[in-house]
Parts: sequence; structure tokens; C-alpha cells
Amino acid sequence: MVGVDSIEVKLNYCAVAVAILAKCNIETAFEKLQHPHPDKVRTHLTAEDVEDIQRFRDEGLSYNAIAKIYDVSRSSIIWRLARDGKED
Repeated sequence: MVGVDSIEVKLNYCAVAVAILAKCNIETAFEKLQHPHPDKVRTHLTAEDVEDIQRFRDEGLSYNAIAKIYDVSRSSIIWRLARDGKED
């Protein structure tokens, strides 16, 4: 019988492979593995993500570069910063 640890390790390897092949972050890869329709998984930005995004903007990263990090569109980054009042 395969141990639980072995199954978790295999899931982690699968998530890394999905992240590489789908060019998404690891959190999105885990969601894709667990979702019945992996192509329909949407990335949700948390409040902590928005704080980090604002920090990236303050450091000079472009909207496009940040969007690639979070696997979302450029307009999603702009919209979320505006909605949360983080962008001037």
C-alpha cells in the first residue's frame, strides 16, 4: 500500500509539472489539478497579493510583468489596484 506521504509527493511533482507546462504559478497549478474543468480555473488575487502588487509597482515593475507573475491579465492588475485604491 502506498503511504500518504508518497501520494502527497507525487501530487507536488505533478503540480510543478503543470505550473511549468501551463506557465502558471504553483497555486494555480494545484487548483487545475483539483478542478473538474482545469481550463476554467481562474486566479483570484488575495488582499496580500494586492499589497505585493503595489510593492512591485512601487519598485518599478510594469503591469505586464506583474500580470505574468500572477497568471492574470494586465487589465486585472490595473482593475484590482484601482478597486482597492492602491494606485494613484
